[in-house]
Amino acid sequence: MPSPIYAEADTLWRVGLTRGVFLDTSQRNSPMGSEVSTSPWIRTASGNVLAEIRKIRYSVSGNRDFRLHVLASELDGALNSDLPFSINEGTLWAGRGISGRSQVGVALSYGSVTAVLAPEIWGTQNLDFQTFSYPENVPRPGDTEGRMRHPLASPFHYPPHSIDLPQRLGYDSGLYLGPGQSSLSWESASVRVGVATESFRWGPSIRNPFLVSNNAQGFPRLFAQTTKPFESPIGDVHAQWILGRLEESSYFDNDPENDHRSLSGVIVTLNPSFEPNLSIGIGRVVYAPALGLMDLPTAAFDFVRSVGPVASATSDEQRPLGPDRIFSIFAHWSFPDAGLETWIEWGRSEEPRSLRDFLEAPHHSRGYTLGLRHNQPKTNSARLAIEAEITSLEPSQSFRLKKHGEWYTSRRVIQGYTHKGRVVGAGIGPSGSSQWIAVDWVAPRWNLGLFGTRMRLENEALYSYFPEYRRADVTLLAGVRGAGKIGPFRFEVAWAESIRLNYLFQTKPLPNDAYRGVDLRNQVLRLSFSATGA
Repeated sequence: MPSPIYAEADTLWRVGLTRGVFLDTSQRNSPMGSEVSTSPWIRTASGNVLAEIRKIRYSVSGNRDFRLHVLASELDGALNSDLPFSINEGTLWAGRGISGRSQVGVALSYGSVTAVLAPEIWGTQNLDFQTFSYPENVPRPGDTEGRMRHPLASPFHYPPHSIDLPQRLGYDSGLYLGPGQSSLSWESASVRVGVATESFRWGPSIRNPFLVSNNAQGFPRLFAQTTKPFESPIGDVHAQWILGRLEESSYFDNDPENDHRSLSGVIVTLNPSFEPNLSIGIGRVVYAPALGLMDLPTAAFDFVRSVGPVASATSDEQRPLGPDRIFSIFAHWSFPDAGLETWIEWGRSEEPRSLRDFLEAPHHSRGYTLGLRHNQPKTNSARLAIEAEITSLEPSQSFRLKKHGEWYTSRRVIQGYTHKGRVVGAGIGPSGSSQWIAVDWVAPRWNLGLFGTRMRLENEALYSYFPEYRRADVTLLAGVRGAGKIGPFRFEVAWAESIRLNYLFQTKPLPNDAYRGVDLRNQVLRLSFSATGA
């Protein structure tokens, strides 16, 4: 085997996706004004690294010798003063107090094979805060052994609409090590196949992709995808297939026999030949209990499997174990000359009974996202960027016609659509909604901006699990963010003040039959540092 080739120009490529609610102004993956060999709506943490290796591999010289590339070391820090707040932060769960994540790694390539080794270590102080015990009768008060579910399990999602979404990841601080953003793949000129644990995202949504986001840490999976568009009569087509293994958190139930699930999914995107700046796509995932490793291969093509109307079954009981699904369609349209891009994503968490059923109530179990971003065409001077996105997964008015579930919960898969206690899709979670706006001043080597968001969480719980005089649990947050480069180093920082109105739907009684919400304030700090080598 030839000796390794190590060149300074090839080192310190960055592995990672947009992390958190704030730090993404420099990482937004937009197709405006650029040529991409893979779909920008099938994003992986190592996408930029693989693109650079691909340039070398398929250059005029055709250099396919063994090469070693040192990846950019990264360090992320988080501070939440009074309450946990952690969305789209992948491996890191930012509890109350100080949390952090660090990543180092290398990329190895030889011929058509590439290995990205990017393990991560993360930890959290996990200070105490108020939680509600999962509502369950036990033989004796405080008897945790006699419980079916952990006291930290979500108190709002007992059967039939169940989900593994703990309020807190344990009672103590901890330090954890995992494979992080790692992958092993073989690639031809048009197809890439392999195994991975890295984070990835589907669709154009920034904050809340419906099917796959980096809200949860990456799960182990097999994958196959296009590396260049398939040219069809109607336009260029990209696709990705995955077969993954989801894992239960340690804070859900005491049954070791049900700790894993399969996830079979596919996404297809099209750039129509009549409008190169338009992208449309469709995705579908089917997840199901997997009692053993041998259950995974049989789930490889579950993404085409009909699962029926699971949530609206007439009884109020948990259904027999079986598969459940989520479906999404999306579109993204950019106008490079005007520096404008818009996107929409629409999905359903429940399969319709028939075409007639869909035509009668297309809004049943629906969710939607609308987004807009204006970024003046790139110049050497500073420019203004404006970004807005709204998402709703709240129950629709179809509840008046038939039973409905909640996004990511399930009557067949009791852990729902989660991995290690975190939603695999939109970070706002079951029956949530959010509105986001940000204004940034962007220069070639720095940016500075303001942002704000409103999130209404667990909306279904307000009506289904509590008596009257309860009020919606709403988070209001606003802050400032910035980023810059100094020599070979890049840093990002964001500071926000937030208030959570009616925390866990709680109110306090006042005289004359009046009520006041239990409101909690929270200060949020995020820091990110990396050695870019450029």
